[in-house]
Amino acid sequence: MSMEIVDALLQGQRGRRLLWEFAIASEEESLPEYSQHPLHEAMYYASTKIDDLQRQRRASADPIIGTVQVWAQKLAESLERTELFDMKPHLLQEALENSVDSAMYWQPPYGQEIVLASPILRVQLERIAKHIAASKQIDYWFDPLDVATQHRVNFDPTGIVDPATDKKRTGLESLIAWKDHVLRTEARDARENQSRPLGNFSGVWWSAPNMYLEETCGQFSDGQPIGLSCVEDGFGWEKATTTMVDIPRSAQVLEISSAEQWVKLCQDHGIEVTAQKRHDWYRVTGRDGAWVIPDWLAVARKYDGVHLSIGAYLALAGECMSVDAKFATLIAGWDPDKTYWFIDDVRESEHSQDWKCLDAHSNDAHWVIDEDSSR
Repeated sequence: MSMEIVDALLQGQRGRRLLWEFAIASEEESLPEYSQHPLHEAMYYASTKIDDLQRQRRASADPIIGTVQVWAQKLAESLERTELFDMKPHLLQEALENSVDSAMYWQPPYGQEIVLASPILRVQLERIAKHIAASKQIDYWFDPLDVATQHRVNFDPTGIVDPATDKKRTGLESLIAWKDHVLRTEARDARENQSRPLGNFSGVWWSAPNMYLEETCGQFSDGQPIGLSCVEDGFGWEKATTTMVDIPRSAQVLEISSAEQWVKLCQDHGIEVTAQKRHDWYRVTGRDGAWVIPDWLAVARKYDGVHLSIGAYLALAGECMSVDAKFATLIAGWDPDKTYWFIDDVRESEHSQDWKCLDAHSNDAHWVIDEDSSR
């Protein structure tokens, strides 16, 4: 299991970002607050320079390549001197949260993501991955769905309409509506976007089946539901209620744990989304070509739900995966350890908990139980 975890953390941009966040946390733990932080400073200058070059849209990629090599070497040298602290669950959780929060699949990768993908940093990132894996503290991040610890998370939309809170449709009705929406959007965008310059349009960029379907998540080792703090493109909610749910023991859940599984889904039950994803996913991956995602209505004929573990998320989210000679695919807009349910018999238990987010809209944001709630 340890080497599987190491490989997964190194494979994906979300995994590499987690490794970097842990390294930064180790540096902060080891140095006085007001002293120089070489890792943090080097990455700041590297990412700023790369982001500036990307915004200039130069015809040649050579300046970016050269900048990445120079700064990756400096970061590798700093990482080599960084002492890695003993595992603390809250540091791992914060590193995961920061990685999820930085996921954006409608624009080019940040300079940080580009630098972290450099082969020059491979040895030092692998050192961090082995250090984390050896602790055994994230083994459960790679486990299949635990039906005994599933939570429904309902955020206080604070005036923002949140379609995920509308559960009036059945699972089948939701899937039919989802597929109809995908087909209509594809036809419309095929008509309207052909003349648009590549990358000059943004639309529906996610590939998760998140149109009114029931969603659940597992929990961290301290019992906090993962879906409270690990949300791609969140709305900055400050209050939430989580409820334990009862999952039928007979439920057939599809586990997404490898690129091969996702690709096989697209091969067996694919639906083309080139027109609606082409512009966004070109900015994310640099690939100009045809795109496909799983047809969740077809998948639901065999399965009751589909689960993406934290480990699979770290390895696969945002990665361009080839399906065949024509099509590629992308996992986007799918939070770690989230399960989408196609069935209707997912029932709430009597155990609910109110939460509030302290220091919301800052780097120190964190969720705590709301003791003042009237619940």
